[in-house]
This record gives sequence, C-alpha cells and structure tokens, in this order.
Amino acid sequence: MILKIIDITLPIFLLALIGFFYSKRVSPDLSGANKLIVDIALPILIFISLSAKSFDPVSALTFTGASVGLILLSGLIALPLARFSGASRQAFLPCVMFTNVGPVGIPLIALAYGPESVAFSVVLLVISNVLHFTLGAGVMSGKVDWRMVYANPLIWATVLGVFSSEMGWVLPTALHTSLTMIGNVLVPMMLISLGARLAGSQIKDVKVGVQSSLMILGIRLLATFVLLSFIPLQGIERGALILFACLPPAVFNFMLADKFQVEPNKVASSVIVGHIFSLVFLPLGIWLAF
Repeated sequence: MILKIIDITLPIFLLALIGFFYSKRVSPDLSGANKLIVDIALPILIFISLSAKSFDPVSALTFTGASVGLILLSGLIALPLARFSGASRQAFLPCVMFTNVGPVGIPLIALAYGPESVAFSVVLLVISNVLHFTLGAGVMSGKVDWRMVYANPLIWATVLGVFSSEMGWVLPTALHTSLTMIGNVLVPMMLISLGARLAGSQIKDVKVGVQSSLMILGIRLLATFVLLSFIPLQGIERGALILFACLPPAVFNFMLADKFQVEPNKVASSVIVGHIFSLVFLPLGIWLAF
C-alpha cells in the first residue's frame, strides 16, 4: 500500500516541483501556455474521454449526482462552521466546495485507477467547473452569471462527447490520434503550471490557511461518507469520489476572490497551505479509497 501511494503521488509532486523551481529561476510567462491548455487541450481531453466506447453516460448518472451532492453538502456543512476558519463565509465556502480537480485530481485519479478512470475525473471536472463559475462566483459576488455556463467550451465538449458516445461514432484514426496527442499534453502541463503558479504566490494569514485546510479536509470527508452511506458507489466511482474530497482548494478560488475582493489574501493562504498539506492529505485519500 505504501509503495502504491508513493507511485501515485510522487509523479504529481515531481512535476509540480519542476514547475516551481523552474519558475523561481527563470520566471517564465506561462499565461499563453495556460490559455492554450484551458481553451484547447482541456476541451479535447473531455471530448475524447467521454466519447470513448468504455464510457456509459447512463451508468455515470449516479456518480454525477454524487459529485453534485458532495459539492452542495460540503457547502451546507461548512456554512455554520465558517466563523471558526478565520475567514468570512464568502471566502471560506468556495474553498470547501471547489477543489483542484484539473491539475491535481485528473492525474491523481488516472494514476490510481488507470486510463479507464479518466472519464470519471472529467465528469468531476466539468461539474465542478460549472458550479464553481456559477454558484461559487455567486457566493463571492452575490449574483450568478449564467454566461459562465452556456459560453463555456468545457460544457460544449461534454455535450459533444456524450452525444458521440451515445451515437457510437468512431473518429478516423488520424483525427483520433491527433486529438489524443493534444489531450495527453494536458496533465503534465497542468502540474508544471501549478508549480509555477505556487512559486509566484505569497503566503499571508498563515494561521487562517492552516485552520481552513484542516477544516476543509474534515468537512469534505464527512460529506463524502454521509453520501456513500446513501449512494452505494463501488470501485472506481467510490474511489474517485473519496480522492475528490481530499484534493486541495482550487486555484480559481483565489482568482475569483481577487476579482470580487473577498479577502483574497486569506483565500490565497488557504489555497497555498492546502497544496502543501496535500503531501499528507493525498496519501490519506488513496489509503481511504483503497
């Protein structure tokens, strides 16, 4: 079990460290590369994963419902506990509800369960993304911008992927190979970019970050096992949901907090400390999942 945990987590931390130290030394401008990842590689990976014959949209409905339930139930549990985190409700709740599914979650679940699990991590990513930029942004700003849904390329990639799977379409080999090569760029580049982003961050309100990180893990694990007592997920689906609960807060939480000026320093501290604590949280999640 210890060797399996090391095999799963070590590549994640090594790639993030490469990005961290490279950014410290060179200070590259990764904004263009990050935009390419989000606008091109991520939608393509979503389409390829969901259009695969091995993905069954009908059987994934239970997992989809459990994923939505975990996000919402985590927020409800966190609502009366926010005052103990040292941050406001508007700052704390999104950090509890929305985790770093893309750069950390997809590689973690893929390394833990193999290529066949990518579709489930993609489902988590799309659901989290949609709710994050509607409900999460609404919590911080006080209003919901629905343009974040219908103008989101991830949503259209999801719709096309599921439709292609249902219709049984098979892409020409050359096109499928090209799209797969682009999608394969996503995971390593997201991890390297995550390390570079953390290298340029500053930790303030460290106490808030520590308190929040510990509370976030406890709340999400509680919500997860409450849901699993009512929704009998098994195998990859059960493991993916548990790993989802142990991920650090999404970096987008800081971006939204900075945009809406909702205690951005405290949110940044929660995000950064959460990623540091993931050195312990992720192995714990793998142990629980297996």
